[in-house]
Amino acid sequence: MKNALNDLKSFVTIAMIIILTIIVVADLLGSNLTDNVLILVTNLITSVFTYYFTKKEEDK
Repeated sequence: MKNALNDLKSFVTIAMIIILTIIVVADLLGSNLTDNVLILVTNLITSVFTYYFTKKEEDK
């Protein structure tokens, strides 16, 4: 977990998972979130994950 705070990719991944978890738990507890919020967050998470995990590392 200490390395995750220093590495941007890991930090963004953990932050997105926390945000998605909060939204899902809030929805389960009866919060009136629209479906558009969940769709927006999942699309954002998908795009960020796709960018980070398909990005090719440059030769050093």
